[in-house]
Amino acid sequence: MSENITKNCKSQEQLEKIIKGQERKFRWRDDWPAMEKALTEAGNAAIAAHENKAKTDQE
Repeated sequence: MSENITKNCKSQEQLEKIIKGQERKFRWRDDWPAMEKALTEAGNAAIAAHENKAKTDQE
């Protein structure tokens, strides 16, 4: 789930909005901390990939 939601994430601010939106839906679940961690990790990976691609395109 988290990879589909965050695959186009390009900034930390965008990631925070995604996490807040998901938290509104799922914070009542017992596994929300694990879900939040997965979203954060997938989002950070997507941001890093985007930044790496941007650097490659500039060269």
